[in-house]
Amino acid sequence: MNKKIVALTTAVVLSLSVLGGCGKKEEEATTEAQSYSVNLTENSMIDDSSDMLMSKDGKILSDLNGEWVEPEIAKQRYVAIMVNNIIDAMPQSGVERADVIYEMLEEGGITRLMAIFQADYTDVQKIGPVRSARHYYDRKALEYDAIFAHWGQSIYAQHEFEHLKDLDQLDMNGKDGEYGFRASDRVAPHNAYTSGENIKKAIEADGFDTKKSKEYKKMFNFNLEEKPLEGGKAANKITTAYNEGRKPWFEYDSESGLYKRFQYGEPQIDAETGNQLAFENVIIQYAPHNGIKNDQSGCIDIEYVGEGEGYYATGGQIIPIKWSKKAKAKHINFSSTDGLLDEGNKSGSCSDYGVTEFTTADGQPLKLNPGKTWVTVFPDDNKEGIIIE
Repeated sequence: MNKKIVALTTAVVLSLSVLGGCGKKEEEATTEAQSYSVNLTENSMIDDSSDMLMSKDGKILSDLNGEWVEPEIAKQRYVAIMVNNIIDAMPQSGVERADVIYEMLEEGGITRLMAIFQADYTDVQKIGPVRSARHYYDRKALEYDAIFAHWGQSIYAQHEFEHLKDLDQLDMNGKDGEYGFRASDRVAPHNAYTSGENIKKAIEADGFDTKKSKEYKKMFNFNLEEKPLEGGKAANKITTAYNEGRKPWFEYDSESGLYKRFQYGEPQIDAETGNQLAFENVIIQYAPHNGIKNDQSGCIDIEYVGEGEGYYATGGQIIPIKWSKKAKAKHINFSSTDGLLDEGNKSGSCSDYGVTEFTTADGQPLKLNPGKTWVTVFPDDNKEGIIIE
């Protein structure tokens, strides 16, 4: 069990969390959460175990963005939404409000985004364009115990939805169609949207549990306040060149202390605010990308279980990192199924399928600075595509 130094002069409350179950609503838990107050001063030692939450001035430290949020928000499950990312979909809407954004490859060399929101997203009036799911996105959403929203899906993602017991998903082009809408200023399929309020209504209609599973495990560790990286090298520009046609990049803005996002030769902005997307943390995660044998549309598989390398950038500095993921329950390996899908249901809690752990190069837990995080999952056989300047 890890320990960490906390330098706080105010009282900190440690709350033992008793949270709801994974999947659809079941009988409500009858055990009430218990709170214990402890006065902490310089160099006080506290437990950093996953079943304890820190509270300050009545707020809880979010394990998604490292910020202080209301306790009820901290207990809520996240929502992960698929977002179209080709040039015809620019500018996107509502993505600035996401706390974590993933970018991953799809067939044809394009990328798609998965935007993960805390539960205070209900006032976001337009999110999208929402796009179709791929199975390696829903598996990443499952790591967060997130409710996964999309507009259609590949046959492999459809198979997951039908046979993966603990995956809760919203299909705005299917069973949850009344909670999506088409914009009139764009042509399909780049005009599909939803809203925070619609997402909330769809979750209620489908009867999904809104509280984090008792088996939920956090992915990120955060510093209590912003800290410079130790032993980092300068990273004023980070280019993630997936291929000749896909070379987005980040530029460090010393005035704001954030990495600003660019693609298609210009700033990536949110259409609703006009603001450029900017992030406290940028993570590059190298992972194996494999073709799916006998798949005619060029679908790929991304392997998350195992271990690998990557980078972490914050404050204009970058360091090499490592990642690992162990799993008690196994997903189908679609890359070796010859296009055939088994019919067996997959069971297990959200965390049974593994949660990615990030460490520094010497094996210490990686601590992010509080704020928004961008994660680029990048082919591990194309490391020269990551260019740091």
